[in-house]
Amino acid sequence: MRGVSVYIEGVKLDLFDDEQINVTSIQQNVQDISKVFTDFSQSFTVPATPNNNQVFEHFYQNDVNATIDFNVRREALIEIDLTTFRRGKISLEKTEVKNNEPYSYQITFYGDVASLKDTFGESKLVDISTLSSTDMSYTFAQVSQRITDDATEYPIRFPLIVGRNVTYGDGASTDISHGASGSILYNELFPALAVYQIFNALQTHYSITFNGGFLSSERFRRAFLYCQNAETFTFNTKPLLMDIVGATAFAFNNNNSLLAADYFSIPNDTLTISEVVPSVTFPTVTSAGGTYFNTQHIINLTLNNATAGVDAFIDVYENDQLIQTYDVSSSSSLSIVRNNDNINTSRVFKFFIRSTAPMTGQFVITYRQKTLYTYGVAQLETLENQFTGSGSISTTSTLSVLNYLPDMKVVDFFKGILQMFNLTCYGTAKDVYQIEPLDDWYQKGAIVDITEYTDIKSTKIDRVKLFKNISFEYQESECATNEAFRDITGGRDYGNTNQLYEYDGGEYKIDLPFENMMMHKFTDTDLQVGKRLNTDIQTYIPKPMIMYAYDTTSAQWRFNDGSSVTDMTTYIPFGQDLQLGTSDFTLNFNADISTFLLEPVANTLFAVYYAPYLTNLYNLKNRRTNVKTNLPISLLTGLQLNDRLIIRDKRYICESMKSNLNTGDVDLVLINDFRELIADGGVIPEIIIPDNSAQCLNIDILFPNNAVSATVTTTTAGVTITPSTLTSEGRTQVCLPVNTATDLIVTEDGTDNITDENAGSIATKQLRTEGANDTVIILLVTYTFSNGTTAANQIFIQQEG
Repeated sequence: MRGVSVYIEGVKLDLFDDEQINVTSIQQNVQDISKVFTDFSQSFTVPATPNNNQVFEHFYQNDVNATIDFNVRREALIEIDLTTFRRGKISLEKTEVKNNEPYSYQITFYGDVASLKDTFGESKLVDISTLSSTDMSYTFAQVSQRITDDATEYPIRFPLIVGRNVTYGDGASTDISHGASGSILYNELFPALAVYQIFNALQTHYSITFNGGFLSSERFRRAFLYCQNAETFTFNTKPLLMDIVGATAFAFNNNNSLLAADYFSIPNDTLTISEVVPSVTFPTVTSAGGTYFNTQHIINLTLNNATAGVDAFIDVYENDQLIQTYDVSSSSSLSIVRNNDNINTSRVFKFFIRSTAPMTGQFVITYRQKTLYTYGVAQLETLENQFTGSGSISTTSTLSVLNYLPDMKVVDFFKGILQMFNLTCYGTAKDVYQIEPLDDWYQKGAIVDITEYTDIKSTKIDRVKLFKNISFEYQESECATNEAFRDITGGRDYGNTNQLYEYDGGEYKIDLPFENMMMHKFTDTDLQVGKRLNTDIQTYIPKPMIMYAYDTTSAQWRFNDGSSVTDMTTYIPFGQDLQLGTSDFTLNFNADISTFLLEPVANTLFAVYYAPYLTNLYNLKNRRTNVKTNLPISLLTGLQLNDRLIIRDKRYICESMKSNLNTGDVDLVLINDFRELIADGGVIPEIIIPDNSAQCLNIDILFPNNAVSATVTTTTAGVTITPSTLTSEGRTQVCLPVNTATDLIVTEDGTDNITDENAGSIATKQLRTEGANDTVIILLVTYTFSNGTTAANQIFIQQEG
């Protein structure tokens, strides 16, 4: 038996001598390829010893005033013979009492990713106050720059999406071409926020860290969340936290020992209310021995001397979640009431103000504790304590994206992005998570031979139960253009796809929480706009949308600042398309005709992020194998779910592993693996095809499991690599000279293939040969592992002539 230790918030729990602890680890499930899994345990019990009673604060006694919330999972660590097995959180499920004495506690362990879901909770995007780092001065000039300037990586841009009909070149009043009478108003455009900036804000807000090369790639950094939560754009200033500079207690309070500072925090600009004991909070009564009624907690906020003619809104946050927005344009006060019987934990309030133009004024926040007290024969009196906090406000012409974010939970947004790019997320340390495409994660697996630890007598081999239909869909769009597309495709929306297989399995559907609006490109111009119009030619509020920002494009159009019109000659198109080098990518799952490029784009979300996994899964040679093993501690604690497991002469990937930590027995569910991996020297990534100009490319270098360094070299003259040696997964910059070559690099041989034998295994890759002066640059990436062994693979760059 192994020695298993369980810690909660650094305190070691006492365990039963005969209690078996089983942990199931799952990263990706063949039955549900869109879900991101983690470690979890079957519930197990621990004894109700004095030590454990202290940790769980005598949960079995509900009259004990505990300092912890038993509904919240707590930080935990599991060790096997002093070696860390997993970090995560533990949830207390129940306790058992025997003969009126506490006997045991039942608990469940959850891994890091499940803990991440707990971290996000029910918060919405609008609750992520750290997004205020993207605030910008709202002027015509600033909006123009964010529409046209591609050299600067702005976190906020303004797609040309309007809620009315616009035309081009027809001479109508809606014509936005040069010389026409129509134009696009700068203050009718809603902002779009870079997805990477949202991830950055989540890290700051929740004190967590996201790592992964994909997060710094152009395919991620040029994705934007369109931010519209109203039919028409109305400028609102940045939400301003109302600065409490003074707090006082009412002179005639029932309890004069209570101070305003007990409730108002001047340093934090907060008001905190808690459940009260009426007899303590209201000690002064006419006659003792009476009865207190339910206490009310009443909050009032009043604006005074506010700038005339400016509309204002007050956002009230309770425990960092937006609970209500008050329009104080017609009324200068608001009221919040909480009853004593629904306050189980402290409530911390913050108040933010925003306005449709800069404004100044003063505010007073009044907090009242109020109850009724009865005594004698039908005698009733009102008891009250009152406190105030006050300060001044001054809003500015700063645009905050917080005012325009769609109504969406953080966890739904995060999951939607993971599903969109088929990303896997797993913890590497406390509050540190690695995020990367599933296929990249699988490529990084080590090769581990577990034949000697496998009980070959109990192997079970099943048919892989595959779905007959896998569909990838966006939310249905109200856009009239999308409706027209559905009419001609028999109901399929733009960008959606179904993969049909002749199997007897069920149907699986990946349903993104985003809309995929079809854009509108005008004839005889490269100008593309979006129209938020339904089939009734009425504007609508789209569901949350993820869009790519394309490269700066030349096109003539007219832009209006409200008093004059500017003839514009460039803009950044928004839609489904992204160009990297000479390759096009799309946010469509299906290879539909691009509204901007006017041709199908092969690099779809399905083709790039899902097809490799499904190709291996649907291989006719694939089987689902169940085996029993007994692993040594070094393997049990070090084995990763993307490692390739060798059993005799076959290689597998792990679907799940159920580990008995006490005995080392591990039940593995495996599927056959037919893909290449970095550690085997067999991966040849997709060819990078830049144009012939001098340029620098950012190349992501993935690290296979247990790699400690990577060295990148090339034999091509004039190419520089910085850095050429990496000690952790990251990015290197490869700078290419101008391609002036005129010699034929790859000859026409009927197959257009180039054979590579430098990676440790022979591999063949098809190269383009249309241009006789293309230059092929081979980057050799050599990995060194912790055990001293090495492996290598290549990255191909085919620079056009």
